[in-house]
Amino acid sequence: MYAEYLCAHGFRVHEAATTDGAFALIDKCDLVITGLLVPGSIDGVELIARIRAGRSAVPIIVVTACVLLTIQNAARTAGCDELLMKPCFPEDLLESVWRLLDTPPERRQLPLRARQ
Repeated sequence: MYAEYLCAHGFRVHEAATTDGAFALIDKCDLVITGLLVPGSIDGVELIARIRAGRSAVPIIVVTACVLLTIQNAARTAGCDELLMKPCFPEDLLESVWRLLDTPPERRQLPLRARQ
């Protein structure tokens, strides 16, 4: 759902089914969106740590339903830039993406149903 929403707003989205696949795509990305409890040989926290260990400054957003503060804090410590809790409205994720990519307000467009 989030990928379709971001594509509808002009973003090119690369999706990976596992953290292993995601790590292989990092060099193609201007921003990473991940969960914490995701399939693969490493979890979301380790993915974030490995991205940062490679000295990548790519912004990282975590979208998660994980309520364990120890895991959330581990993600922040590993280097995520923002942590959004599910249920997360696509508009909220889009706002975070725009902010982390320094998108000027005049280039931001919300769908008609979200405009006031």
